[in-house]
Amino acid sequence: MINTPQLWPEGDTFIREVLIPTKYEPLPVLVTYIVPPFDAVVATWQNTDPEKAYSLFRQFIVDWDQQDKLTDDILISFLVTFPGTDKAIFNGWAEHMKELLAASLAVFAHSTNSIN
Repeated sequence: MINTPQLWPEGDTFIREVLIPTKYEPLPVLVTYIVPPFDAVVATWQNTDPEKAYSLFRQFIVDWDQQDKLTDDILISFLVTFPGTDKAIFNGWAEHMKELLAASLAVFAHSTNSIN
């Protein structure tokens, strides 16, 4: 993580526990995320093409604790087998980013006032 405050911390990684919905009980999974370039987030938000959805989604995930190395085959099988997995994973990223952006905004808001 970079020590100087950044509004958009591209390249930062973080780990969050995500509860993957299964047929019986939610499965706790530690997901390692990355903050992609802001343009990738906008492209994901604006995407309406189902063919592009997975490749855009995959830019937010580095790894998880369900195997030695996260492979697309395993991730896709989770996404297909357990509906709602994509939302659970993406919500973990979004919640972290909300907290991070609120803290960054507070730092930058005080900087702007001090210049005036």
